[in-house]
Amino acid sequence: MQMPKYCPNCEKPLELKLINLESAILLCTNLKCPYPVEVIFTLLLPVFSGAASGINNLATDLENWMSNLPESLRNMPINHLAIPGSHDSFTNDITSKSDVSPDGEDILKKLQFSSIVKLVMANWSVTQAYNVLEQLQAGIRYFDLRICKNYDNNKLRFCHGMYSTKVTSVMQDILVFLNGHPKEVVILDCQHFYNFTDTIHLELIHYFYDTFGEKLIPYQSNMDFLTLANLTNQRKQVLLVYRNSNQNDHQALLWPDESFPTPWYNTMNSKYLISSLEEGLASRTSNTGYISQLILTPNADNILLNLLTSLKQKCAIEFQSTRSQWISNQTPAGKNGVNVIIGDFVDLGRDAFTKAVINLNLKLLETDTSAGHRASFEFNIFRFVIPKIAKLFSI
Repeated sequence: MQMPKYCPNCEKPLELKLINLESAILLCTNLKCPYPVEVIFTLLLPVFSGAASGINNLATDLENWMSNLPESLRNMPINHLAIPGSHDSFTNDITSKSDVSPDGEDILKKLQFSSIVKLVMANWSVTQAYNVLEQLQAGIRYFDLRICKNYDNNKLRFCHGMYSTKVTSVMQDILVFLNGHPKEVVILDCQHFYNFTDTIHLELIHYFYDTFGEKLIPYQSNMDFLTLANLTNQRKQVLLVYRNSNQNDHQALLWPDESFPTPWYNTMNSKYLISSLEEGLASRTSNTGYISQLILTPNADNILLNLLTSLKQKCAIEFQSTRSQWISNQTPAGKNGVNVIIGDFVDLGRDAFTKAVINLNLKLLETDTSAGHRASFEFNIFRFVIPKIAKLFSI
């Protein structure tokens, strides 16, 4: 493509002027001449985009997806990244033989000796098919913890209407995974506690301290420097959110409720859920994390009308296409953007949920909203691209 060197109107030399990161114009050096030639350099942006660099899939290795992110994304605050998470993360061990847990309905506690009732309960209590290691290998990096003390033996277990896995066994599996994947980071969100006392809270907190030790990420109200690259350099891998007043006494290492808002819309109406999620994102602030609960929530009536089916069928399989469509329409990064997205049965479609969420980060490669990266981007355009374009056009 040959561009003119001289103004066709007054024959004065033309000068290349960059207007923004997408366009430049040729201006006559004669200020009295009205002749401009506008040229849209659509090839400028792809030089720095994921597409031009050959990156079109960030989810080829789910087990190591954080480790393999491009440097620009590893240097972005984690509250600006799209991170896949699981809802009621550790329920895969619930069966019809499990006992009703403290968070179960009182009427169900009375009826739990009926095998039929317990079968129905189990079908509507299980929210994940994967155990913790399978979730980690599938790319899940946010975990929703519902913890209760077992009535019979005082052991701490995860629960969702019925008792599930022991807390200690899950935490040990997470620790082993992190030791083998030093560039991966997990968010453990202690959402609910049942049958707890202050003493039990203290014991649990110290258990977390003893288990993860130096891997725990200190709380910081300003997340600007909370990047994967910085965390790896500091050997930090566990962000522990503790949604209880006992967090106040351990502010150094426990992240408070407000650091990761997690609105719950408690509905089986998918249209209402989607509109509520959009409204929530519209009011999100850019200086905290944010959790989008992309889940349908059945009530007792829903269960009674669907006794022969399950939560997996009604709230996951039948919701899957809507879930996938909503994810594909999202963009991560700051205000109005998604951060953590959680779902039920994250295994569906061969890990389609985690792959879709992780690949939202490709959009950050195309439109980097970080001031630091934008400055670097502009510098490289002026230093490297414009001279090459000018030479190409023989200007």
